[in-house]
Amino acid sequence: MRFTCPWAGPSSITSSAWGADMGKLRQLHRELTLDRAAGTGLSRRFSARLAVVSALLLQSACVTSVITPELETRAGNSMSQQVADQIGLYMDPELERYLDMVGQRLVDALEDTPYQFQFALVDQAEPNAFASPGGFIYVSRGLMAQINDEAELAGVLAHEISHVTRRHHVRQAGRSLGAGLLTLPGRAVGVVSSDLGQMINAPIEHAGKLYLSSYSRAQESEADAYGMRLASAAGYEPLALADALEGIENSLFLLTGEHHQATYLDTHPTTPRRVAEIDRLARELHTVPAQALADRKLLYRYLDGLWWGPQNPQQGIFRDNLFLSADLGLAVSFPAGWQTVNTPRFVGAMEPDGEAYLALGLNPGEFSPDTYATALINRMRDRTGLQPVASRDFRIGQWPAHLVRYDDDGEAGLVSLYYVFLNSGSHSFTFMAMGREPHRQSLQTSVMGIAPLSSAQAATIGGLRLRIASINAGESLTDWSRRVGSSWSPAFTAAVNGLEETAPVTAQRELKYVRRERYASGQ
Repeated sequence: MRFTCPWAGPSSITSSAWGADMGKLRQLHRELTLDRAAGTGLSRRFSARLAVVSALLLQSACVTSVITPELETRAGNSMSQQVADQIGLYMDPELERYLDMVGQRLVDALEDTPYQFQFALVDQAEPNAFASPGGFIYVSRGLMAQINDEAELAGVLAHEISHVTRRHHVRQAGRSLGAGLLTLPGRAVGVVSSDLGQMINAPIEHAGKLYLSSYSRAQESEADAYGMRLASAAGYEPLALADALEGIENSLFLLTGEHHQATYLDTHPTTPRRVAEIDRLARELHTVPAQALADRKLLYRYLDGLWWGPQNPQQGIFRDNLFLSADLGLAVSFPAGWQTVNTPRFVGAMEPDGEAYLALGLNPGEFSPDTYATALINRMRDRTGLQPVASRDFRIGQWPAHLVRYDDDGEAGLVSLYYVFLNSGSHSFTFMAMGREPHRQSLQTSVMGIAPLSSAQAATIGGLRLRIASINAGESLTDWSRRVGSSWSPAFTAAVNGLEETAPVTAQRELKYVRRERYASGQ
């Protein structure tokens, strides 16, 4: 069936721009087809062209005569790697399996679709859900904590599925660290940016440019309508989407913006008109209820143990400027007041004015620190002519390590560069530091201050974890919260569990709450 684009056309973009974009897309589509026929796969050449196609796909309003579902899936595959690298996937196989089962039940209710839908949990504290081209659907751990009924989850997933099937692809930038590195002077910048780009798994000039969903009001309305019909066809109460949105809105209001980086309501805003329209659509649908894959008791069992809040100790945590990781077994002290970032691929810091950078990441190979150092020295010499002012072995506790230092002195001033390669026995790391002369001591202190995690530091690693406990008939939320040791206020507990704070509890039931727990390696 040919798709008709209802939200754009000559009225929203000029005919010359439209024609230029269409011409570029046709040419790129031909070149991609030739690449594929030649068996190059996702080569650097192919990846570069795919990035351009993805950008045009996201910026153009309706190019379905050129952008095929296959090409959308390739773009989605590229973005899925960015999601894994820049946001991170949340590790809970049982919960992810349940998410996928609900998603696939909805997919089964679709009419013919060219997309192979995949569902995943992302390690994001904010309540959020988004889709990328080709059928990749993501739900944050923060949103999962809000769910009280499978129909609510189905409503959110059906909405995101509809964004894919209706081809609503536009963009929103993600977080980044290091793109300003290119503004530092000196010959070594190119080598460092290349190494940091490999660590981030993206060209440094594009670091953080993760394009996610950000839709127009018309697209939101269309996804509401199609999503509710899809949820109904799969046997779910379509009005549950409104319940999910209301719960998220209430809890975010009570948080007063504390964790407001990117939430589901930023890209899916609730308005009285939208809620009224959802209610109207729900009354028009005739739903034959299907048995849920999980009742509330089983759903809560899936959610039990979910890490909640801005830091997931599975990824390591920051205590002010001190980074601690139980799984990696190390501690790193970054300069106070610097902007820090913690992603699945690297942890780092940037001086507020962009005059210095630090980044620690895992090495893909298992070579010795000396071997990595030799490769760096040869690469730096061949590409820049620079020779190290220091290159020496040393030990960090029992870990073998090698330091390489450069002073890149040019017309724009001295830039200091440090590389430390180390092997903890279970992991191999590279720690890079680069910055202007005034920050030399801060850089040196950090790179030489990396250390094995002490038992005292390990004891401080933890976070807030979602747990389940029964409240008794007649028991107040205040008394119950005190009894179970909840870190949530009674008002927030009510919002997350879909209750009225002052409503009496007439029968025993289970509620979600969070408590602070220590994290042990591999937990």
